[in-house]
Amino acid sequence: MKITSGKYKYRNIEVPRGIRPTTEKVREAIFSMIMQWLPEAEVLDLFAGSGAMGIEALSRGAARCTFVEANRQNQRVLISNISNCGAGEEAVVIGRGFEAALNEIAGRKDQPVFDIVILDPPYEKTDYYDTAMIKLQELGLVDEGSVVVCEHLYDNKLFDTYGKLSKFREKKYGSIGVDLFLVDNRDPFC
Repeated sequence: MKITSGKYKYRNIEVPRGIRPTTEKVREAIFSMIMQWLPEAEVLDLFAGSGAMGIEALSRGAARCTFVEANRQNQRVLISNISNCGAGEEAVVIGRGFEAALNEIAGRKDQPVFDIVILDPPYEKTDYYDTAMIKLQELGLVDEGSVVVCEHLYDNKLFDTYGKLSKFREKKYGSIGVDLFLVDNRDPFC
């Protein structure tokens, strides 16, 4: 598997055994949809796996990416992929479960507000989407204008809203669904 565009284009990405990577076709589609958020973006790749999505974001102009991956074997591959692309100075890797990682990020003095969040948990973990979307808001890790990208099995439909996150685009690529959510802080009573 390779990075498809940008400064790390054509760099090889190793895929850990047992994970399902986002295909190049779907990655291209996602990044064409979120291109306006990429320049100098603060990115969170919450279920990073190989890191292909976060590295692709860095390759296309994001300023920094925080990668969260709980599996030790996957972490080794992820760190190797970041190093092989030369993205070490733009990357932070947190080797914890996603809820603990979000709490850790929120507890930092320099807590970022993420411009782009990528959610691509194991497809059978459908409750992870709900939990992550609410926790991102509760901890102040997303704000108005933040976009959350959710990749899932198309048949496992996500809700249209999660708190202040509202779905504004839904696409199907074979059996894969990609939903984009924006934080909307407008007062509904105005």
